[in-house]
Amino acid sequence: MVSLTNDNAKTTSVLAMTGDAGGGSGDGGPVDGGGALRREDGDGGAPDEASRLVIVVDDDRSIVEGLALLLEAWGYDVLTALSLSELAQRLPQAPGRPGLVLADHFLPAGGTGAQAVEMVRAHVGGPVPALILTGDTMPERQAEAAAMGCRLLHKPVQIGPLKDMVDALMSGAG
Repeated sequence: MVSLTNDNAKTTSVLAMTGDAGGGSGDGGPVDGGGALRREDGDGGAPDEASRLVIVVDDDRSIVEGLALLLEAWGYDVLTALSLSELAQRLPQAPGRPGLVLADHFLPAGGTGAQAVEMVRAHVGGPVPALILTGDTMPERQAEAAAMGCRLLHKPVQIGPLKDMVDALMSGAG
């Protein structure tokens, strides 16, 4: 399980929900049939950018849903996937060009976050900023991320630095 922590280093449970195989949020929140959360309110405080879509890929449903809720609260649209195969199915349905890929390093069936980034970049035919999340602190993970032009954050992820990095990458400053 991945924890998100606040700036005071207090571990918080961002989300404690279970979902069905269809991707429901379990709380009656705004979810489409494929697990992508959508904003219903107006201003979320995120930078005003051409693309506000963040692709989130992680094999842990509670992490995907927690990150989606955070990103939604920050004013971003979110498309989620629990695996590379689900990402491949959902990308053609993306409501616009992704502005950021946020992916766990280790994905099911031996997949990696780097492969998720490559898939999104191939789908749009160009560069897309990316952030890899991992609990693996080996120097190779940082080198792999850098070689792909990705940023890397180690788990447990603190909410403040995550928001700063997402905002910077979405605004083109990262």
